[in-house]
Amino acid sequence: MSDGSDGRANPDEVFSAVANETRFSILRAVWDLTKASEGDGAASFADIREAAGVWDSGQFNYHLKELRPRFVRKTEGGYKPTHAGSRLVGAVVSGVYTDDETAVEPRPVGDCPICDGTIEAGYANGQMDVACVDCDVTITDMTAPPILAARRDDEDLPEVYNKHLLSEIERINRGFCPYCHGRIDASVDEMDGPDVDGFDGFLNVVYACRECGGTVQSAVGAAVIDHPAVVSLFHDAGIDVRATPVWERNALFDAPGEILSEDPLRVETTIEVGGDALDLTLGEDLDVIEYERRSTTEETA
Repeated sequence: MSDGSDGRANPDEVFSAVANETRFSILRAVWDLTKASEGDGAASFADIREAAGVWDSGQFNYHLKELRPRFVRKTEGGYKPTHAGSRLVGAVVSGVYTDDETAVEPRPVGDCPICDGTIEAGYANGQMDVACVDCDVTITDMTAPPILAARRDDEDLPEVYNKHLLSEIERINRGFCPYCHGRIDASVDEMDGPDVDGFDGFLNVVYACRECGGTVQSAVGAAVIDHPAVVSLFHDAGIDVRATPVWERNALFDAPGEILSEDPLRVETTIEVGGDALDLTLGEDLDVIEYERRSTTEETA
């Protein structure tokens, strides 16, 4: 495969290598056999050929060669899928490239943190949607593989949506693009929201990937959702963040925030839970650089 000017393989040549039913059958056979095998986890030439159902040896050799070295690598014990090959099998199994039909009708999952209306969660067109039906506040419209909804009982879906959302938020907070895993940069501006009392002043965080150009938007509360001080604040108030859906943590959405400076970027936000408040200052990458916890009970006494 030829390299482009940036040292990477030509995408057309990469995808053409697997744009063939026989080749994918061989790749899937390598995957299945290595996961089921003992020892070094390699699959033999004969076993792959039988599992893939390709009886013509010349044809099998040709297609196996086309998969090497990008998607399949040869070892002393046989053949193994490469990282790219494993990711491709996983993506196909998840339905990302093949499932256009999986959909789950929206169902109520809680109360809106902004207007106290009804939050509904559903799945369609490769996207998990959690939003208020009364004020149109969107909790998330994050992409998710069809297998997320297709292989679960309906009553389990709210919990599954929440776990997936949390895992994606944590990945983004650590600086990884949810699309390509490239490095992301954060910026903040005033959030355009619905005409709901108390919504003014909320901040919109935009994460932009340097590599693929993908963007993700979130409330400023999502940037600190897994910070130890925030987790402790909820824990001391009797709220287990591992079991409580994001859309039920009203304190994260009740924290408008303020841009203190743009160069360098400094953002301040306050989260109040129970009788305590946590003042946080966020820096360039929306990492917490300062925080202070105080009692709001004493302030109002």
